[in-house]
Amino acid sequence: MFGRSRSAPSGRSALRAALAFTVFAALAALGAAHVRLRYSVDGTALFWSNSESVPFQIQSDGSDDISDGSHVPAIRAAAQAWNMAYGSRARLVEGPATNRVDWQSASVQLILFDEDNASGFFPGASSTVAITPVTFFTDGRIADADVIFNGKTFRFTTDGEPGHFDVEDVAAHELGHFLGLDHSGVCGATMYPYVDSTVILHRSLSYDDVGGMRSIYPAQSFGRVNGSVVRASDSSAVAGAHVVALDADGRVAGAILSTSSGAFALTGLDGGTYTLYADPLDQPVSGSNLGGGQTVETDFQTTALGTVSVPAGGAVSLGTVALAAQGSVQLGRVSDDFPQRIVLGETVTRTVRGAGLVAGSTLTCSDPGLSFTNVSWFDSAVAFDVEVPAGAVLGHVDLTATAPGGDRDTLVGGLEITPPDPTVVGVSPAAGDLAGGASITVSGAGFRPGARVVLGGRIYRDGDASGCQIVDANTITLTTGETLAGRHDVVVVDETGVEGRLGSAFAVDVAPIVTTTFPSVGAATGGTRIVLTGDHFVPGTQVTIDGQLQTQVFVASPTRLDVVTTGGTPGGPHVLRVISPSAGFFAETAFTYVDTPDPEVTLVTPDEVDRSGGVQVSLFGDHFDASTRVVFGVDPRTGSGGRTGSGLDLVDDGLVRVTAPSGALGTTSILVESTATGQSITIEEGFTFTGELDVDDGGGGGCAAVVPPVPGPPSARDVLGGGGWILLAFLIAFARARRAAVPIEV
Repeated sequence: MFGRSRSAPSGRSALRAALAFTVFAALAALGAAHVRLRYSVDGTALFWSNSESVPFQIQSDGSDDISDGSHVPAIRAAAQAWNMAYGSRARLVEGPATNRVDWQSASVQLILFDEDNASGFFPGASSTVAITPVTFFTDGRIADADVIFNGKTFRFTTDGEPGHFDVEDVAAHELGHFLGLDHSGVCGATMYPYVDSTVILHRSLSYDDVGGMRSIYPAQSFGRVNGSVVRASDSSAVAGAHVVALDADGRVAGAILSTSSGAFALTGLDGGTYTLYADPLDQPVSGSNLGGGQTVETDFQTTALGTVSVPAGGAVSLGTVALAAQGSVQLGRVSDDFPQRIVLGETVTRTVRGAGLVAGSTLTCSDPGLSFTNVSWFDSAVAFDVEVPAGAVLGHVDLTATAPGGDRDTLVGGLEITPPDPTVVGVSPAAGDLAGGASITVSGAGFRPGARVVLGGRIYRDGDASGCQIVDANTITLTTGETLAGRHDVVVVDETGVEGRLGSAFAVDVAPIVTTTFPSVGAATGGTRIVLTGDHFVPGTQVTIDGQLQTQVFVASPTRLDVVTTGGTPGGPHVLRVISPSAGFFAETAFTYVDTPDPEVTLVTPDEVDRSGGVQVSLFGDHFDASTRVVFGVDPRTGSGGRTGSGLDLVDDGLVRVTAPSGALGTTSILVESTATGQSITIEEGFTFTGELDVDDGGGGGCAAVVPPVPGPPSARDVLGGGGWILLAFLIAFARARRAAVPIEV
């Protein structure tokens, strides 16, 4: 991809990311009302055979950028979006949170944040923001899938922090791959292959995304439109033409790519009247955004295919339609942030880039009720004001540019009509108990049926048995369930994904709990890194040791607290106190200072050995002694577990050699401990056991097949980086035209 800087009237820049498969992905996508992940060798489509109960678990460490646990309801909401796809039997089922990180294993389907490239997917300054490795049998049955966020290079948010990627937005896209979908050519779809850090509209599924679920996992019969497309010039078939259906309101109802023979079968449609057209998949989505092996031809222009009435559950044929020759107009570029949001009852200014956008052209919309004014053409961009009636139907609408000579191009689903953001102005009462049971009222404006309230790690969805009730546009009521400790934002999220929030509006005051302290001994000079596990750790938590405030305290999650000691008086055990921001709430444990320095490790070599072990490993550092031991595979939070290396050779106080034991495939942690004092240091995710993947280990790894396919009853799996949402990030400044007189730099 590319990146460049532009000046913008607002003077702000935004982080954008382009989504594409790695070059090793080998997928084909044919014949469905969306684009599916397929095995490139024979075109077999991927699917879960246990579609009614597809498991996943959220890794408990979460993101280093999010200390209040709010990534959990964000991921949960993304899963719920797919579960609510009407007409699909697919259901994502969340299991208990886990501290496992062995995503390679087929025994667990993880959603995790990789903060230090333990997965191996994010070396150097990786531009990959998230990836979904998918493991499958040669008959297409998915055996394992995992979602891995790149926390090493990128930052994530659940509250709209600038320059951070929205967890729910990213997770919704990744879970689409998890379920078997490739990227979509519909600009407003969740599976659209580009994302902007300022756009959250991919949280909600488009009709095209829903159509994908209906096609892969149908719960009933739906309508279907068949046909084929050829070139008007010589009647040759057009492969990879993007065939789109609009419903009676002009909203995008689904899309499909034609096969190599030009045939298409647009499935998953409700009964009704549809207008169809074919559009070249050239910009902003192109064939390069899809899995390998797909032929996408673009030597034609947007062409109407006709209007049909589709009976419920029935099929209609359009026959063969000739496509007009390629034109001079292109509408939409990767640098645009799609879908461009337009709001009920408001007039907004928008800009779309492209080519051949010359003076004298016309701009139209698939919904004639929308009004365009102040339209200005700049050859490579068009700026316009769009007015949305207050009663317009929500959804994705097309934008079409037609040149003076008649050439035209359509931006499929490029505009999304949403309601205004909801507004939260008050919560009463403003406090509750950890166990829940508080009957609260949320007041504000713009609350619509189907909205959800996110509060204290829980989602309360309108209409659910344990959800919330939308009393009217200004009032929501709910009864709290078990709620995380701390002060929480109260967030109202509309079905379209737009939200309103009132910061720190609800409090749950409770004492923290400390379960383990590791290590419990450190140097009196300070600098010992302690990990505390427990519960109810909240932002603003303080720690003292022997009454002395520790200045480096990091709330990693509600269950993990990291502390770097400032040092103190040798002896003890001293009282280590964890103090909640709420006055009077604290927990205590013990910590001892000693005169001897902590062991240090500066280099482990080799840091990769075969899983069978037996290889001598050298550890360089300082303060090693005769009581030193080295343990491979420990839990970095508690120091427990793992296997001790054998034959330790203390060369001097700066070098020890030890023979690595056998270990489980993947990256793990090493503990170096002085058994004489109990001082230790842990190298988290600093060592890797390598080896061949097999059926018992599960899959994983990039977008390449690492286990050769075996025909017949499958006894091996192919590993594919899932159509993973590979986000190739680059910085780009927006150019915005506020009025016709302002030129747009392109």
